[in-house]
Amino acid sequence: MISLRQRLLQGGRSYGPLIMSDSRIIAELLAGVGYDHLLVDMEHSPTNPQSAQRLLQAMDAAAAFTAARTTPLVRLADNQDPASMKLVLDSMRLPGGVLVPMVEDAKTAERVVQSTRYPTQQSFPDHGGGIRGCAVPFVRASGYGMTHNNDEYLRQCREDLLVMVQVESPQGVDAIPEIAAVEGVDLIFLGPFDLSCSAGKMGQFQDSDIQQLIAQAEQAVVQSPSCLLGGFQTPGVELKDMFDEKGYSLVCGAVDLGLLRQAALADCAKGKTAMGE
Repeated sequence: MISLRQRLLQGGRSYGPLIMSDSRIIAELLAGVGYDHLLVDMEHSPTNPQSAQRLLQAMDAAAAFTAARTTPLVRLADNQDPASMKLVLDSMRLPGGVLVPMVEDAKTAERVVQSTRYPTQQSFPDHGGGIRGCAVPFVRASGYGMTHNNDEYLRQCREDLLVMVQVESPQGVDAIPEIAAVEGVDLIFLGPFDLSCSAGKMGQFQDSDIQQLIAQAEQAVVQSPSCLLGGFQTPGVELKDMFDEKGYSLVCGAVDLGLLRQAALADCAKGKTAMGE
């Protein structure tokens, strides 16, 4: 089956939620619903590299009761921790992807790509090769050495690992052309709340300055020759418009805790109504 990365590069689209609950049960349930991807969050949730592996295992377990595999994506806690990147990648059974927050310039984007590559896989004129340490025969990513030989795993890393960087400020928006030109960056991911907050107007999505900033970012990515556009759904903007009009390839809409909250509020209200309260 074609990987999510290859499908997106060929013009496909992907939709799925963010997981902030750090719950294996919720991850397994959502992976069986039929979403294209699930994004495991390590930036704003209790999830750490160890619990992230448990979530990834739970997502793979959902294959027992669903026909299609939901692709796992993981958002790291920050942009300065190659050790966490290494642990996440060693835990992830590809196809899959990683998202790195707060990438505001091309140099940071280069370091991100380096952290996803082994020393012989990627080079930059000023920074040398990749910096990912190697334990291929002994980690979950290769089936602990039982499902992949070294060459096959290296091929999968090249072809099936989706590398995404998140732009979250006006400074980052201005740098999108340079970030998008970094070899190895597949997709630039926009966070509308982060963009509005960094511009001093948190959550004011009807404000003309915020709308212009988001539109500038979207257009800069779409106009880049090889980089895809992704992001969280902007409140008040229809998903269909994001895909059809704005050029998004990948969108995260719901949050698992938000889905639970809304369902619980509706259920509570139904009960109160039934009791005449």
